Amino acid sequence: MGDLDGIKLIGVSELNSAAVRAAFEYWQSKCAADGLPASRTLDPLDMPRLLPHLLLKDVRRDPWDFRYRVVGTLVREHSRHDWTGKWMSEIDGQGSGSILFRVTQWVAEEARPAIYRPPYVGPHKEFKHCEAALMPWVDASGRTDRVLVAADFLTS
Repeated sequence: MGDLDGIKLIGVSELNSAAVRAAFEYWQSKCAADGLPASRTLDPLDMPRLLPHLLLKDVRRDPWDFRYRVVGTLVREHSRHDWTGKWMSEIDGQGSGSILFRVTQWVAEEARPAIYRPPYVGPHKEFKHCEAALMPWVDASGRTDRVLVAADFLTS
């Protein structure tokens, strides 16, 4: 699909995760004819079976940072901690130099989605890889104010 400063992006057709694909399709269905979906249209109740896979991040500029508003139960289970309410800059390994931060900032700045396979660094070593889609949502002025992330943890 592409390359984001050394991070290989993949296309939706390359996803193995049905959950990540379904979240991306939900995002696409919310996209306005002339642009990105409005944050006010994001309703987690539209996708209850996907909630365990989802993270919702608030966007802050100057300086860039991202606060975890929602962290799904599956993500919490396969991570080292519950990050709800924390800024990425407060979490070891998630600051501005990390792959996760760089991809999230790119999605917010470019107002484009990114699908990739981030390295898994959580407590469950049986996973072979993760798949994630990061999708921008915009405020009334058209600026990205939220990033919805769908993540899955795969063994093959």
